[in-house]
Amino acid sequence: MRLFVALLVLGVSAPAQAQDPPEDEQDQKKEEPIEVRVVGEKADAMQKVPGSATVIRSKEIDRAEPYDAAEMLRRLPGVQVRQDPGAGGRLDIGIRGLDPGRSRRVLVLEDGIPIALNPYAEPDLYYAPPIERTRGIELVKGSGSNLFGPQTVGGVLNFITLFPPDKREVTLEAKGGERGYAQALGRYGDAFGNTRYVTQLLFRRGDGFRQQGFTTINALGKLAFETSHDGEATIKLGVHDEVADADDVGLTAAMYAADPRRPTIAPHDHLHLRRYEASVIHDHRFNEIVSLRTLAYGYITDRIWRRQDYDRAPVAGVAYERIVGDVSVPNGAIFFRDTNRILDRTYEVAGLEPRLELRFETGAVGHTIDVGARVLGEGAQYEQRVGESPVSEAGALELDETHSTIAIAGYVQDRLAFLDEALLVTPGVRVEHARYHREVTREPLPNNQARDVLEEGDSDSTAVVPGIGMTAGTPAIHGFAGFHVGFAPPRITVSIVPGGAPQELEAERSLAYEVGVRARHKRIVEAEVTGFLTNFQNQIVASQIGGLTALVNGGTTRHYGLEASTLVSFGELIGHGFVLDLTPRYTFLIARFVHGPRDGNALPYAPEHTLATALDIGHEIGLGAQVAYTFVGPQYTDDLDTVAEDVTGRIGRIRGYHVLDAGLRYRHAATGLGASIVAKSVPDQPFIIARRPEGIFASGFRQIIGSIRWDYR
Repeated sequence: MRLFVALLVLGVSAPAQAQDPPEDEQDQKKEEPIEVRVVGEKADAMQKVPGSATVIRSKEIDRAEPYDAAEMLRRLPGVQVRQDPGAGGRLDIGIRGLDPGRSRRVLVLEDGIPIALNPYAEPDLYYAPPIERTRGIELVKGSGSNLFGPQTVGGVLNFITLFPPDKREVTLEAKGGERGYAQALGRYGDAFGNTRYVTQLLFRRGDGFRQQGFTTINALGKLAFETSHDGEATIKLGVHDEVADADDVGLTAAMYAADPRRPTIAPHDHLHLRRYEASVIHDHRFNEIVSLRTLAYGYITDRIWRRQDYDRAPVAGVAYERIVGDVSVPNGAIFFRDTNRILDRTYEVAGLEPRLELRFETGAVGHTIDVGARVLGEGAQYEQRVGESPVSEAGALELDETHSTIAIAGYVQDRLAFLDEALLVTPGVRVEHARYHREVTREPLPNNQARDVLEEGDSDSTAVVPGIGMTAGTPAIHGFAGFHVGFAPPRITVSIVPGGAPQELEAERSLAYEVGVRARHKRIVEAEVTGFLTNFQNQIVASQIGGLTALVNGGTTRHYGLEASTLVSFGELIGHGFVLDLTPRYTFLIARFVHGPRDGNALPYAPEHTLATALDIGHEIGLGAQVAYTFVGPQYTDDLDTVAEDVTGRIGRIRGYHVLDAGLRYRHAATGLGASIVAKSVPDQPFIIARRPEGIFASGFRQIIGSIRWDYR
C-alpha cells in the first residue's frame, strides 16, 4: 500500500501516438481537454500510424445503442470477443488468433491507462469499461504499438471516455427490457472560466439470461483546466461496484442438448468487484519544438468470488449437496459439494510516465521524436478460504500469498518525414525490465488441509522490443508496412478451477510483420486492407491437464491472414443531415502450431473467417434505424483440434454462429427528447460461444430494450 500511495502522489503517464482532435473540432483545439490517444481523428492521423489501425467513433456507438462493450469490439477487424452477458465485467478479447481468455494478450487501456488487474504479473481483465462512458475506441495492431507495453503481442486497445464540455450539457436516460433489465443514467457537464467538468452516474441491473442476476453502479468525474498559459491538466476519478451471480462451470453436452436456456447449474457462485481509479494528465508546451506530457495514475481492484466446490465423479465418503446431470454416464454429471472456495483478492497499480516530444528538421528531413520512461508498481494479495457451506463468505484460510512488481520501461521513437511527408519512416525501440517478488505464508495441502509456511523468492525479466514502420503516400491514400517484436512478460496465473494454486508461466515473444494500404475520401469513404504474419517463439495456450483446463507454455506458433475494413457514408453525398452508412469489416486468419507434438494443429479459439457489418439509415435529428450482422466461423477449443464433443462439453469443435441486431430510434430536436427500441440477437437461436473454463457457455439469447432520453445543450 505504501508503494501505491507513493507512486500515486508522483503520478504515471502513458504514450500517445497522436493527440489531434477530430476534424470538425480542429478550430477548437485550444478548448479541447488533453487526452491520451493511440490514433487520433485528424485527417492525417492515420497516415502517421506505422501499422494497421481502426477507430470507432462516438456516432457509431450512439447509433448502435450497444448492450455492452463486446458488441462494439466485434466490429473491429481481427478481433474476436466474448463478454459475460450479465454484468459484463469479464471481457475476453483475442486478436489475430491469440487466445482471448481474459484478454491477457492485448494491452487494454482507458484514456491511455492500463486496466488489467496487474499489467505485468496477472494481466487478466475483470473490469470492462461501461460502454455508456465510452465515446470512442481505438485499436492499433502493428508497429504503432511499440510505444506501449507490456502486453504488446496482440496490439493496443484504447477506450476513450467522455470529455468535459465548454458549456452546460445535461443527459438523463432510462432503459428497460426483458428479464428485469433496467438502466438509469445521469450526466452533467459545464464550464466556469477556463475550467470544465463532467460527471456521470450509471446504474444497471437485471435477472440475467440464465437466472444470473447482476447490479452495477459506475461513477465517473473529469475536470479539465489550464495550469498556465502553456499548460493544461485533466483529472479523472472513477468508482465501479459490481455484484453478480457469476459461474465458471458450464453445461455438459447432454444438458446443452436438452435445454441450452436452462439456468446456471451453479446458482451459489457469486462475484463482488469494486474498483477505484484516479489519474492526472498534464501537458506543457515549452515552444513549437518541445512539449512534455506526464500522466499519473493509480487504481485498486477488490474482488471476492465465491465458488462452490464440485467433482466430475463421485468421491467415496463425500456427501453431496446436489447432483446435476446424468449419473449413469461417466463424467455426465457434476457433483456439487456442501463446501465452497472464497477467492478474496486485492490488486494495486500505480505508476509515473513523463514523455517528451521534439519536433525539428535536419536538412530536408523532418523529425518527430518521442522519448519517455515509465516506472510502474503493482501488488496483489491473495486469500483463499474454504467455506463449510455453498454460500459461506467467511471460511478457513487455505492460501495466503502476496505478489509485488516494480517495472521500469524506456522508449524512443523517431518519425522521419521525407519528401514533404510523402514518406514517413518510424523506427523505435522499447526496453522493459520487471522485478517480481512472491511470498507465500499459507499453502493448501491434500484433503482440504493447510499449513503455515514462509516461502519467498524473487525473479526478474528484461526485454528489448524494437520495431520499424513506414507509410508512403498522402493522407488520402497511402501504403504502410512494418515489423515489430511483441513481448509479454512472465506472469502468474491461476488454474481455472476452484481451489487452483498459482503457477508461473514463461514470457511470450513474437515477430510480427504487416503490409497494407489505406484510403480516405473526405468523410465519404474510409478503407484499409492489411496482410499480416506473426511468428511466436512461445505462446501461452489453454490445455486439458488431468481433466482440468489450465494455461500452459504452448511453444512456437504462426499466424497469418488478411483484414479488410470499410466505412462508406452515402449520406454525405446527399447532405442535409441524411445518414446512410455501411461498415463491412472482414478477417481471414490461419493460426497454427509449428513443430512439436501439435505441429499443424489450429490454435484454440482462432476462427478462420469473421465478418461484421452494420447498415445505418435515417436522419441525424429525427428517425433512424440500424441493422448489424456478425459471423464467426467454426473454431477448435483445444490444442489437439478435437472435432467430436466430449461428455463434459469442455472439448469439441464449435460451429460457426451468426449474430443479428436491429434498432429504431427517434430524436426531437426542439425538446431534446428521444426514444429508441433495440433487439439484440434477433433470431433468438442459442449457440455455443465457449467451452471453458469448465463446460459449455451459450449465447444468442434475444434481448429487447426500450429507452427514453433527454439531452440538453
